[in-house]
This record gives sequence, structure tokens and C-alpha cells, in this order.
Amino acid sequence: MTVSVELTDITVRFGALTAVDGVSLALTPGEIHAVVGENGAGKSTIMNVLFGLIAPDEGAIQMNGETRTWRTPQDAIAHGIGMVHQHFMLQDSMTVLENVVLCAEPVRGGGFVDFSSARRKLEDIASRYGIRIRLNARVETLSVSERQMVEILKVLYREAEVLILDEPTAVLTPQETESLFTILAGFKAAGKSIVLITHKLDEVMRIADRVSVMRGGKLVASGPLAETSKQEIAKGIIGGDLPAPRTRAPHRPGAPVLSVEELELKGTNRPIGPISLTVCESEIVGIAAVAGNGQSELIEALVGLRPISSGEATLLGKSVSSLDVSQRRALGLSYIPTDRQRVGLALEGRVSENAIIGRELQQKFRRGLFQVRTAIDGFARELIDRYQIKVAGPRARASSMSGGNKQKLVVGRELSRRTPLVIAENPTWGVDIGAIEFIHEELVQMRDDGHAILLVSTEIDEILALSDRILVMFEGKIAGVFDGVGADRLEIGALMTSHALHEIGQGAA
Repeated sequence: MTVSVELTDITVRFGALTAVDGVSLALTPGEIHAVVGENGAGKSTIMNVLFGLIAPDEGAIQMNGETRTWRTPQDAIAHGIGMVHQHFMLQDSMTVLENVVLCAEPVRGGGFVDFSSARRKLEDIASRYGIRIRLNARVETLSVSERQMVEILKVLYREAEVLILDEPTAVLTPQETESLFTILAGFKAAGKSIVLITHKLDEVMRIADRVSVMRGGKLVASGPLAETSKQEIAKGIIGGDLPAPRTRAPHRPGAPVLSVEELELKGTNRPIGPISLTVCESEIVGIAAVAGNGQSELIEALVGLRPISSGEATLLGKSVSSLDVSQRRALGLSYIPTDRQRVGLALEGRVSENAIIGRELQQKFRRGLFQVRTAIDGFARELIDRYQIKVAGPRARASSMSGGNKQKLVVGRELSRRTPLVIAENPTWGVDIGAIEFIHEELVQMRDDGHAILLVSTEIDEILALSDRILVMFEGKIAGVFDGVGADRLEIGALMTSHALHEIGQGAA
């Protein structure tokens, strides 16, 4: 069964904020439809309307010519709509099979779950679309790309004909992205409608059949990809031309700021290390790795969230191995975590409260035992303006922002501390092209001003664009070391997914 969908004059308001303003979109079977726009442009909001997560204030949904109204996402799912969210919604302690059938369990006599029939159905789906996954594996043992496949299997198991994918390649390697695109091509050939919410214009140009551009809650352009260009799409997203790329100063590193010697620690899936590396003044050192290869555990150990088994880490010549997070931050470390939802923000707190995390005791924000609310709101407003964070204001809840705007708040808060060392994990995850350029400029400017930056990213292009030196991690160890100038993208991608076939670099990184 094929499903045609029309969204007509959809309007969504959150208080005084109009998130989607009279937008109409059509989804066609056998077509990949890319929806692009800045953070807060309304693209995820309108797809959440289609999936039943948000009720529109105005407008209608039509499927195969019939008007539909969703009370819950279960209504949308029952009519063939499926959505894979940017933040996965899986139970780590459960198996792939258990996650897929959760809340849709087939039941046999006696009220027991019929896992055998569910397994047969899933194996058939996986075989049909070339999806390789271990149904008995616990989700906590899977890589990011495998977890994404579990989310996609959940959608297919519920027989979705319209698939909405929110930033599906945000944390995938080039090789994993290729695999996903092959699978999406199979969905397209089977007559499914695919909606791709993304910021990656190169991927849009490669895989999409149609592209719709949103800006400020409005639809500013929509049509066949063949009738537009990458430049026109970019102009539509930001309302003008992108700024010219910033010229980087030559790499002239100063004294070591962060030194790591033979560091070892317990990882989630395997021991990590021994790892040795240095990050100097006026230097960006990039770590390229597929999720699950120890880079997150390494960063947690460096910022004080995970104990070190052996070895030494020093910041500005002082050992930090026994210091807690606040002590390391006070010594001169800022941290942009990859998990803005769980680590970066207190989602139920106000934007202003999140903006001063780590600065709560500064004199300008306190008068005796009491906080100076006007000063806190003023500082938050400065970050909102500088980083173009779309939010109702400093007093709004952090949870009210889109994913990309949450990221910009965390990045702005941490970079504004101007500490000697910045550790940044996937700093541009889920942000729009204009914000990516701005954040990259901020990082390069800090490097040029003498700061040391340790950058961890699953985006090879980001690593190549910013890094003076590049370290590749695989299975808890450093698999290769590259000079940032002239590093080979494909070779780095290959090392991210397999053991080094030959030694690249010797000794400490």
C-alpha cells in the first residue's frame, strides 16, 4: 500500500512564539523529500505534527485524500507514519528484538509474547532491505549506527509507509552513511515516502528528489532538487550568502596545556588505553572515531566524570587525575559534551540558569546569599544574541528549545569562559549551516588567541576543517596520527572502522 500525504496550512504556536506559520507540504510515495532550515526554523515541529506529537493550532493532515486527526503518535503509527528521532528512544538493557516489539508485542495463547513470530517478521524485513543486526544483542553494546538501525526496524516492524528521519547521519562515518543511503534507496524503490530532516547540503544534493526550505517558521522554497542548486538552498536557509571562510593563521603551537601519559581506564565495552597525547597553546587537536571506540570514555576521564585506572593527566602542569569536575573547571577547563540532553543542560531549568552553570558564585551574579536576577538574565541575553539562539527569552525553559538551539547555548556558555583548555565533543551536532560556520570561527579564533582545544567529532569534514593534528581512535587505542594539513579523508575513515594496516606515527601523539 502506498500513502500520499498532504500537510495544508499548518500553524503551530507555543505561547507568543509561532513555530510553524501556515506551511503546506506534500509527500509522494517513492520519493526522498529533504526538509532543511536553520535551528528553530520549524522543520522538526511540522514533522512532529505529522507524527502526532504536536497538535496543530491550524491546518489539516490528509492521507490519500482523507483528512486525519491524531490524538497521539499511536494514531499516526496505525496509519503508516513512522519517525526516527535525533535522540534515540531505546532501552539499553533490552535486546534489539525486545526494543523493536516493545508496545507492539505479538501475543499467543495464554497471553505470552510470541517472540518467535516477531523474530521471523524482523528477519524478513532485515533481509528485504539489507539491514544487518544482531537481534539478540543488548542495545547497550551497539554502535550509534546500529542503534539507528534498531530505530528504523521499529518503524518498519509497525509497517510504516512514511518514514521521517531527523538528522540521521549526524554521528555516522562516511562508510556508515553510505550503508544508510543504500537502505534508504531500498525504501524508495519499495514505494515508501521518506522525509529527511538534515543540515548536510552535500547529502541533500546526492540523495534527495525534492527539497523544502524553511526559515522563521515559514516555507520559503519547495520543489524538485533538479530545479535548484546547493547555493540557492544555502541562501534560502540563512536568507543570504554564507560568509567567506575565515583564513587560519599558521600552526605555531606553544607550551603544552593538556598532557596525557599512558592513560588507562575501564571502558563501557572494553579497556581503554594506554593513551598518550598533548594539546598545546594555539593548537586544535582532533580525535576522529566512530562512537563506541573509547573516545567518549577518554573525554569523561579527562573532565572528571570517569575514574582513571593508571597513567597521568596534567592541566597547565598540575595533575588533575584526583580532582573532581568543578576543580578541573576552576583550574582552566571548559567542556562541550556530546550529550546536551543529559550532561550539557538542566532541561527543566531556565535558559538563564543554564547560561551561568559554573559561574553561579561569581560576584556579578550574587548579592550576599541571593542571586542578582537582572545580571543573570542580561548575561543569558548576551549569549542568545551572540549565538542567535531561538528561544522565547532568558526565562524560558531549556526544554522548550530545539536540539540545535540547545547545542548553541552549551557552546556559547563554555566558549565564553575563555579557559586555557576547551574540550569539545561534536560541537556542531544538529546545528544549521550558518551556526556551524560561526562555531567553527569561534573555535579557530580561540586557537589563534592562544587557547588549546581538544576536538572530538564523528564528522570527518569537521575534523579536517579545524584540526592542526588528527588522532584516530579505534577499539580504545590511537590507531593513527595525521598532520591536519593534507590529511586524507578516506584513509581516516578507514582507520575509524578497522585496525591500522601499517604504523602511522610513532610514540606519543
